[in-house]
Order: sequence, then structure tokens, then C-alpha cells
Amino acid sequence: MKIIGIIPARYRSSRFPGKPLTLICGKPMVWWVYQQCKKVSLLGRVYVATDDERIERVCKEYGMEVIMTSPDHPTGSDRVAEAAGRIEGDLFINIQGDEPLIAPEMIEQVISLFDDDQVYYGTLKEKIEDGQSIASMNTVKVVTDKKDDAMFFSRSVIPSNVKEGKVSAVYRHIGIYAYRREFLKTYSQIPQSELELAEGMEALRALEAGYKLRVGETAYSSIGVDTPEQAKEVERIIQEKWKQSDLR
Repeated sequence: MKIIGIIPARYRSSRFPGKPLTLICGKPMVWWVYQQCKKVSLLGRVYVATDDERIERVCKEYGMEVIMTSPDHPTGSDRVAEAAGRIEGDLFINIQGDEPLIAPEMIEQVISLFDDDQVYYGTLKEKIEDGQSIASMNTVKVVTDKKDDAMFFSRSVIPSNVKEGKVSAVYRHIGIYAYRREFLKTYSQIPQSELELAEGMEALRALEAGYKLRVGETAYSSIGVDTPEQAKEVERIIQEKWKQSDLR
């Protein structure tokens, strides 16, 4: 099976314009994501999929494979679908372009879900331990069934745990997706749904249309960069790792 990693990267962002190119320890953020992907031997190729010539130019300067896509895609999955239409591959992994600290093991874990021939769409979840993250509307929560298929995603707390004496674990959705080629084609043809738009959660498009999404649990964490302050925090973590390993 030929596995392809794709990093969707757009320049326009209401909260953080030019985010993929923001410098972290002297390198653009998308470069750090790309380097983490290259550590995964299961990935045959890794591409940055963008709609902006500035990102394309920087990718070429740093030796990253890049493919230009339409500026009209509403989600990263739609951008990956266009790129996949021009790339030979069986399984496509959508790696978020704003997670420069993503563990290579997380990419390997989402790939491993496809050891089950019945899986055509996959993602990850992480158990939430702190109450602040549980309550945050910036944290997407996921509930799964006994087969580890997603039942629902929400920015609200799910499950609510309002029943006295009954407490269920709460899981954060990790924004990495994997798709078999044929399903990715199907996904891109489904119109955006009301639930997807209401929650700002692209996976709900498939769930609302009746498709299954397998969710693996991971013990690894990553930091999504949505603000310049978070970029500085990532830079601090990288610098600390350099001090500990003395490697650059």
C-alpha cells in the first residue's frame, strides 16, 4: 500500500495570517511539520498542499515537495482531496500544518488503523485530564462507540456527565485524518452539512452522511499553533529539547 502524507497550508487566517511561514527557531513552521513527517518511514512521499505562491516559494527554498491547490476549499480535507487527485497513492494522511511538534508515532498510529480492511477513514483521540481543556470551546471533543467509531464531535462537553454518580471519560479529538483514496473522492463530493458548519468540524460532514470514522486512542500530545504566543511557546520547547540533546 502506497501511503502519502499531505500537509494543507493556507496563508489566509483570521486569527493568524501567514501562520505556516511564521519563524520558529529560524525556520518556517511548515518546515518543522514536514521534518516530523519525514521521520515516518511508512510515508512514501510528503507534500505541502497550498493555495499561496508565498508558501510555495518557501517550500521550494527549503526542499519541500509542494503542490498548488484551489483557494476555494472550505476545509483541509477538501484541499487534500484535490491534491490526491494528482498524486499516486492508496492511503492519504492529512497532517495539520500548525502542529510543528506532532509526534511521528501519532502518524504511525493513525496509519495502523487501516490494518483493519473495513476502515476507510481514520483519526485519533486523547483522554483529557484537565477541566479547563474539557470546558474550552477551542477543544473539540469526540464520543465513540464500542467499535471505536465516532458517534459525534462537539466543542461543547460530551458526554455532559450531568448524571450524579456517573462519570464517563472525555476525549479530545486530535486533528489528524487518514483516508483511503476512494473514500477521499467520495468525501470531497459531499456538500458541507449543517452540523459541520455549526460545530466548525469537518468530520461531521461524513458522519451526517452516514459514513464511519474509526478513532484510535493515543497517549501522545501535540500543540496546535493558533496565535503568535503559541508559536513562541513551541519555540521555547524546541530550544529546551536542543539543550537536552545538544542536537540541531
